[in-house]
Amino acid sequence: MISGAVAGLGTITPASGFVLPMQGVLIGVIAGGICFWACTWLKLRLGYDDSLDVFGVHGVGGLTGTFLAGVLAVGALSATPETPRGVSGLLEGNPHQVLAQLCGIVATLLWSGTLTYVVLKIIGAIVPLRVRHEDEVMGLDVTQHGEALQ
Repeated sequence: MISGAVAGLGTITPASGFVLPMQGVLIGVIAGGICFWACTWLKLRLGYDDSLDVFGVHGVGGLTGTFLAGVLAVGALSATPETPRGVSGLLEGNPHQVLAQLCGIVATLLWSGTLTYVVLKIIGAIVPLRVRHEDEVMGLDVTQHGEALQ
């Protein structure tokens, strides 16, 4: 339940200030389904290790919200004296905003993916990134933190 709430918050964040309340509810419903799919099917299919579902909830949720902002943005909500029409989305006849959002998504994936890879390689050269399988089976509280079994 908490992961669902976090998924909704992470997904609405890129669109907040650009969508109406009912569009926010729609984004939340979509977030629930897509983030659940990412945390179950996608994680198993790609085989990545994400015990807290950070990528499935925050990553996929954020990407979803960023994309949906380009679809659902209401220009009147972001209007200023300098930009009286504001930023409108696809549903208001601005397909260019979806393209801008997709460019932002690709740039974010490339930047964060590349830096994550580099950082993990550096850390992996200094210390192991994973504990031994036997330690996982026995329990990290026992093997890593010295807690005694009772």
